[in-house]
Amino acid sequence: MSKLLFVTPPAHGHLNPVLPVMQELVQRGEQVLCLNNEEFRPQIEATGAHFRAYPPTILTAAAISQALADGNLSRPHLLMMRATEALAPFTMDVLTQEGCDLVVFDSLAIWGKIALKSLGLKGAATISHFVFDLASMNLSRREYVTMMTQFFAQLPRLLSQRRRLRRRFGRAYPSQQPLFPMRDQLNIVFTAPELQPKSSIVDDTFLFVGPSINPQLHTNGFPFEELRQKPIVYLSLGTVHHTHTAFYHTCFQAFAEFPAQFILSAGRQAKMVDLGPIPANFIVRPSVPQLDVLQVADVFITHGGINSVHEGLYYGVPLILIPHQFEQLLNARQVTARNAGLLIDDQVRHQPVTPDRLRQALQEVLANRTYAEGARKVQQVLRETGGFRQAADAIQAAL
Repeated sequence: MSKLLFVTPPAHGHLNPVLPVMQELVQRGEQVLCLNNEEFRPQIEATGAHFRAYPPTILTAAAISQALADGNLSRPHLLMMRATEALAPFTMDVLTQEGCDLVVFDSLAIWGKIALKSLGLKGAATISHFVFDLASMNLSRREYVTMMTQFFAQLPRLLSQRRRLRRRFGRAYPSQQPLFPMRDQLNIVFTAPELQPKSSIVDDTFLFVGPSINPQLHTNGFPFEELRQKPIVYLSLGTVHHTHTAFYHTCFQAFAEFPAQFILSAGRQAKMVDLGPIPANFIVRPSVPQLDVLQVADVFITHGGINSVHEGLYYGVPLILIPHQFEQLLNARQVTARNAGLLIDDQVRHQPVTPDRLRQALQEVLANRTYAEGARKVQQVLRETGGFRQAADAIQAAL
């Protein structure tokens, strides 16, 4: 039996793909310890892994959501670098006490990379998103200018923080370019190679295992007996953007008279009183068992987060993608390139989505079988990957 340390950030989108991997390793007899904030203890301990809470820092799930609010990806990167000053020494202490054989760190967890390099330990990275370089982003001129403007606005802070980390941790500070995603000699990517765009960052150290989906980790009660009509349309904005209640009101206005059954996951922080009158053809819950609902859904209206994209297409559900930030827009384009979904990019262009636009999009996806056929083709590709079991195999091989 070996001992593994998983170093994860307090972000649902980065932790969720790792949970089935940890559970699989525990079931194979490995001893697994995972670091994260206290709020993630229940999900982690449900896998059978041991949990250790980070000390309080500026890095919280709420802080990451706020950093992503304007779509500037440099902000969460800066947040990770700032938190590293406290989290790297903490991680080193844990490793010294526990004597771990391998450190598996998330692509954002720079403190995990610094800790293992400082102690001369073996490492592996998990990457829960597509790996883009500038060429593979295929940006328009306007998008390129917007991205560069956002980056240069944060550049002085990024450079200042890099100097601080280099002074403190010396050669243990990663020298790789670009800094993110964090990488090592084994880089496990939770997508299919057929979906990954060509990128100069990807080399022989990258292993594409497909989506890490284990329905046993996502059980929750839901009144399926209340689903009385078809088609069934599922709506969710994920864990970062679910507080956008104005979008939910737009959905109510768009679909109140639409001949379909709608299921809305409004988010755990949602206050039902703020949603106002709910149309009769809507079932609204703070959270729903997404994997279960997707097995009966005909269309998935989503923000385009990578986990939601993978889960929807894993069950062959065509998507209507409404990205709220730049990375989600890039995800959406990977889907539309395979005719598995329809993109509404109004929100990412800072224009409100109108009820008419939503209705037209849903009518198009339901009427045009191209989308369902495209989703089924991607489903077949995703189902042929090894998922969390292949990831566990690779980690054990690295041991």
